Amino acid sequence: MIIYQCYNLVKSSKSEQSSIELSYLQLIRERRSLSEKEIAPYNVIVGVASLNVAAYSNGNDKYISNEDNYLYEIYMGMKWQCVEYARRWTLLRKSSIFESVNSADDMWNQLKYIERIIDKEKFSLKKHSNGSPNLPINESYLIYPIQKDMPYGHVAVIVDVLQNSIRIAEQNFYFNYWTKNYSREIPYQFINGLYYIQDIYDIYGWMQIDDQQQLKSLDNLTIEKIQMRNEKILDVTSSSQLTSRIYYFLVFSVLFISQFKFDEYIFL
Repeated sequence: MIIYQCYNLVKSSKSEQSSIELSYLQLIRERRSLSEKEIAPYNVIVGVASLNVAAYSNGNDKYISNEDNYLYEIYMGMKWQCVEYARRWTLLRKSSIFESVNSADDMWNQLKYIERIIDKEKFSLKKHSNGSPNLPINESYLIYPIQKDMPYGHVAVIVDVLQNSIRIAEQNFYFNYWTKNYSREIPYQFINGLYYIQDIYDIYGWMQIDDQQQLKSLDNLTIEKIQMRNEKILDVTSSSQLTSRIYYFLVFSVLFISQFKFDEYIFL
């Protein structure tokens, strides 16, 4: 009887997992079959995750805007690429940023930390390969390598971890309006003591922000400090420019007077 019950539990668990995978694949098929009328045009908000981090439509995954986006004079990235979303999410939810990278693929091997805006304190990033003994962690970066349909790789942010799946937020993957506060829900499996996120694309893994819950979302006080710092930088820059102008004016004046006296001497 106990063996039978255990068998049923395993069978039920497998059926539930299969159901999740089938639902996910069905979702993929449905989204791929959506008509052009349902695709959000470029620069339109498609959804909002983590309370206040808007995701914008890039129109299609081949479009490159060559437009830089800044928030509070801080560089976020190119509109509306996936890395831009990850960096903006980091600023709004962690009051921090990470270094510039050439592509999402580079994040996996190049990024070692994020840096808090106000005091420049660094918080390390801990990598968990897909097939990790550790459960996927909320508020981590999910990194995809370069592969077919992903010439630069891809990055998303894990915004929820459920019993058998994760929910992510992202830009420049699908271009339809979100129906909830996340873009996709992806199943994961626990196989031989390891966790595997079962996306249709290969995944490097997830990068955990090891901040021991020290980092907080961007608040008004922090924004004011950022703006004050920007004003000081602007004042220093303006002062430096004024000093340079005065210097060049004096040099020009001396040269002009010298030339005038030289001409006067020749004339005499």
